[in-house]
Order: sequence, then structure tokens, then C-alpha cells
Amino acid sequence: MSSKQQDFDDYTDECVNERSSLQDEFMKLYDISSYEEWFYDHLIGAFHFKSHDGRNLYFKYVNVGSFSTKTNTWKWSWDNKSTPEHVKKSIEKVKAFGSTNNFNSLTQGLIDGEEYTGWAMTSISAKLLNAIGMYRIPQEHLFIYFIFTNELTQQQYDSLKDKYIACGTHDIGKVAFICQHLNKDRYTGFHEAFESDPLIEEEDDCQAWCDECEKERLKEDGWNDTSMAFAKIKAVCDLCYFEIKKWNQVN
Repeated sequence: MSSKQQDFDDYTDECVNERSSLQDEFMKLYDISSYEEWFYDHLIGAFHFKSHDGRNLYFKYVNVGSFSTKTNTWKWSWDNKSTPEHVKKSIEKVKAFGSTNNFNSLTQGLIDGEEYTGWAMTSISAKLLNAIGMYRIPQEHLFIYFIFTNELTQQQYDSLKDKYIACGTHDIGKVAFICQHLNKDRYTGFHEAFESDPLIEEEDDCQAWCDECEKERLKEDGWNDTSMAFAKIKAVCDLCYFEIKKWNQVN
């Protein structure tokens, strides 16, 4: 066994042991086993536990990956084209950590393994992303693994449905707003209401406008009916938003 593989095995054991005790606390704190039904919604990235006595429990989740009992392989969500980008993009941090440390199991989309592999990879992800809990569900010959980042109130869960938008390019994405002039065809400049990061889940909606809209905004001393009419703000998915941002930064 190489020293690098030993380093990875040691790190994996550390994560599994740490998360195991935290997972026990999570299961007890939320009394997860008392809920008879569960649902997950890729559209809004929320997991719903439901009990027969009317109780509901909601969590925001990240889809970590899946283990196939048919092929005995683990597949990272970032390598699964059928998984919406917004529920897997945080796992890119795990991949980046693997690249930095030369941990091949974190950078290869599909690896051989056993059932333990799913919990091991999920434990590593939970540690790196500071998750509050982990969960897996069966789906035919697969086990799909999730980490929960935070609990949602009923109101927060209901409001999530207004925060996502269908996209012809990316299927689904979080709502973002841009002026009519921003695009991926030509440089227009890129100004934001706040500095955004594609790997950080923002509480507020991302908003951006071009150089010409910035000139108009400054001329009008801020956003008003005139500057807003010039900008003609429209909704796009956050993936389109960050593609446009990247294009305007490199061109």
C-alpha cells in the first residue's frame, strides 16, 4: 500500500468515526426513526420526513452520490449528469480537496467499492461541508446518499418553491436576475449587488447588470423607474448567471 493510500485510509477512518457519533446525536435529536415516510425534491433541494401523526421535518440537502449493489461501484453526484447541478455543486469542494491531497477516490467519478464505501464518502463530504446529518435511501439497485446542511421551517420549505426556475439549458436552477444586456455572446461588463460565489448557497437572489446599466444607475442616483426600465431585469437560473459572469471576467 502506498503512503498516499494509507493517508487517505487514515483520513477516511477519522471522518467515519467522527461522523458516526455526530450521526447518532442527529438521529436522536430529530427522532428520525419516528417518521414513517420520506420524500426528496431535486427541484428545491429539500428532504421531507413525514409521520402518520401529522408531524413534518424538513432539511436542505446536498446529493453526495450513489452506490450500486449491482456493479459494486460508487458514483459521485458531480459525475452524474441526471443529478441537477444545484443539489450537487457543493460536492465540488470535496473533489477539490481530493485534488489538493492526491486522494484519487475523491476525484474519480466512478470507483469500485462496497456498501461501506457509500458511508465513507458521505462521511468525508459531511465533514468537509460541515453537515448536520447524513441519510441514504434505497432506489432499485442503488443506495442514494445525502447530507443535510440545515433544518428548514415549514415557511422556509414552502418559500423554496419560489426560489427555483426551469431552464432550457440546465433544467433547474435557483432564480437569479440580470439586465437585458448581459449574455454569453459579447462582453458587456458585469456588476453585482453583492460578490457571489457559485460554490456558496446565497440567502439572497444573485443580481447583476452590465456597464451601460451601471452608467444609467449612477446617472439616476440609484435604481428607479427610469434605470429599471433601461435595464429590463429578467430572471435566469443561477447556472446561467455564473456562466455569464465567468464569460465577462475572462473576455
